[in-house]
Amino acid sequence: MLFTRFSTSAMTGVMMALCSWSALADDQWMMASEGEAINIGQSLGFRLVKPESVAQWPATVKLHLAGSGASDEVELVLQETDNASASSRVYRGTPKQDFAGIVRAELVEQPSNTVLLLASTNSGTAAIVQSKDLQAEESQPDDGGSQNAAPQVVIAAPDDEPALSPEEPIYFLFGHGDDHGADARFQISFKYRPFEPKGSIAQYAPFLSNLYFSYTQTTLWDIGGDSSPFRDTSYRPGIFYRWAGASRGVLPDVWRIGVEHESNGQGGVDSRSLNIAYVRPSWDIDLANGKRLTFSPKIYTYLDKDENPDITHYRGYVDWQLRYGREDGLMLTGLYRQGTRGYATGQLDISYPLSDRILSRTGTFAHLQLFSGYGETLLDYNKDRDTQIRLGISITR
Repeated sequence: MLFTRFSTSAMTGVMMALCSWSALADDQWMMASEGEAINIGQSLGFRLVKPESVAQWPATVKLHLAGSGASDEVELVLQETDNASASSRVYRGTPKQDFAGIVRAELVEQPSNTVLLLASTNSGTAAIVQSKDLQAEESQPDDGGSQNAAPQVVIAAPDDEPALSPEEPIYFLFGHGDDHGADARFQISFKYRPFEPKGSIAQYAPFLSNLYFSYTQTTLWDIGGDSSPFRDTSYRPGIFYRWAGASRGVLPDVWRIGVEHESNGQGGVDSRSLNIAYVRPSWDIDLANGKRLTFSPKIYTYLDKDENPDITHYRGYVDWQLRYGREDGLMLTGLYRQGTRGYATGQLDISYPLSDRILSRTGTFAHLQLFSGYGETLLDYNKDRDTQIRLGISITR
């Protein structure tokens, strides 16, 4: 396996950013990987920026690598090079452990930012490797112009996400329809990982750190109606297990398997609910100029649908989902459902950042949403609606 890291041209921009951040982290070491991709057993290099309180550069520092259940501690040795400066130095070491997927790198004895690396079998691949302290940096392709030098954006590996993190987009949108007049649609969504990867329980049972609880709530609000009632709300608690895939050939980059309950919280004839079990593989394709295409179909079966027995006619058994764009730019997300009786539903979300910094896909975004088809609410799962266009703000996407 090999590590995929910053290209040399990207490194220059990152180190400039590191220097500017050093004023905000007086006691923290800053680091970023540099150089070309290497195979295991070959030199791994980092450029370090020490805090002003440290007078001398140490001859060696220890680096901890962890990912996909494997870990390694590498001794990095100070390099005497022609481009050495007072503010930064290059350290190199050789990892002995074989890794797969996303690898977390951080200093052992000095407080530092965390750098995310990629282990890959393609030695020609280059990537954007983002640290938790530099989430919005932009990388340029390698000066050599290789087609394989397209950047790859890594927001957070499971090990590096906070315990509570966004799940689906969180937004508040306004629109107008011929059947209901002015309305709004808003959604909150998050997931929670109860067992931290470095926690005491996960040390004895590491697989538990991939377990998540999720919750998503979507509401349609008739703001133009009498007394402005909520038309319907869908509540979707769930539990799922997520792990990194092989990322080789046609195999998915990430797998997710789980169960989910959905209901509208009403009683009597308006009561709607269902339970599903699903599997959700995801493929990430990195394109030029920092763009990424993600294909993540959600394939499910119904465990209980007594209150809406014909819902398969309108929803089918797959949510086809595509996501395309830049994390720091325009993003398009598409959802398509095809029912067993030919009834179709589509939704397109287009968003663009308004905030200067985007941390783990969280910021402020202008958000445009188009919906057409059946089942915008669980109550109306079998009712067709005219195309709805809504505009507003999202804080995750």
